[in-house]
Amino acid sequence: MTNLSSTFSIEALVRKELPAFKPYTPGEQPGLSTSTIKLNTNENPYPPSPKIKEAVEKVLESGVLRKYPNYHGRKLQELIAKDYDLDPNQILVTNGSDEALRLLFQALVGPKDVIVAPDPTYSFYPVLTEQMMVGATYKAIPLKDDLHFDFDSLAKEKGKLLCFAHPNAPTGVEEEKSKLLNLIKNFEGIVLSDEAYIDFTEPNSSLVSEIKTHPNLVVSRTFSKSYALAGLRVGYLIGSLEVISWIRKLKDSYNVGILDQVIAEVSYADKEYFLEKRSLVISERTKLKKELESLGFEIPNSSTNFLFCKPKLGVSPESLYLQLKEKNILIRYFSTGISKDYIRITIGTPEENQTLVKTIRGLI
Repeated sequence: MTNLSSTFSIEALVRKELPAFKPYTPGEQPGLSTSTIKLNTNENPYPPSPKIKEAVEKVLESGVLRKYPNYHGRKLQELIAKDYDLDPNQILVTNGSDEALRLLFQALVGPKDVIVAPDPTYSFYPVLTEQMMVGATYKAIPLKDDLHFDFDSLAKEKGKLLCFAHPNAPTGVEEEKSKLLNLIKNFEGIVLSDEAYIDFTEPNSSLVSEIKTHPNLVVSRTFSKSYALAGLRVGYLIGSLEVISWIRKLKDSYNVGILDQVIAEVSYADKEYFLEKRSLVISERTKLKKELESLGFEIPNSSTNFLFCKPKLGVSPESLYLQLKEKNILIRYFSTGISKDYIRITIGTPEENQTLVKTIRGLI
């Protein structure tokens, strides 16, 4: 009898595309009890709505955790739909916006399809393209020297899917809505406006209201950033009834738990607290940008909760990132393309931001 343990090889069984596959690289995540100042993954520096505690206690006391959650996250769908005058079924509640993106790619991307995106933008898009393992092509269109989208070049591209973060990441730059809409109108495939950071820019910047007149547009959102719920994993995708109905076919049966839904509902409804903390982040963004510029950094105007910073001449971005890490301050450094000349810094609390500036001043 053959001994399976001596002949078994997982390498021989996994899909042939997998060995060469490069997974998504997240920002470093120190332990929860660490004293590290963490400014590398664009988390909110302030806690989520205080109303969450009472809502969670009610769920625990009711004993409903023994039951499955609502399949659609119906109450959350209705809350969001009311704000945008949409049918709740136009909203697909997901396990973080990354699941929304994965479902979108899974529904659309087939063999030899082309995915178009500005470069750099959210680095998960090329990873998703490869994860489909169907031989699809990811076509990256470099940003212009001023870090804005090259709309002329993007307009010439054809593909199944066009993806961009709005405002963009890692640059923090926001594009004019009229230019985005013209691009969407003339693209033959589906267009994803990934609005993870939209709450940190001016009101009415979102493209959600344009879905009614642009049937090829879908918008993704997350509770991780502006609602300070990165540890919860709740997001959603918005599109036409027809588009969302096709994507919903691929959703896991119960992808968002009861507690997750309730916490997201309470956070979304607590608009006074949301606006207060949003305002604090924006105020600190302005202060931090000014202080870093006084040290010689070049920083484009940011519409997000982070800054994309080019150090002054003679200061290596990678070296600065490593030196800060040695002092228990984490920022983000990307080593390819335009990004290699920059560091990305999440907006922290006033105390964290002052420690960062003081430390940088001592290093450069």
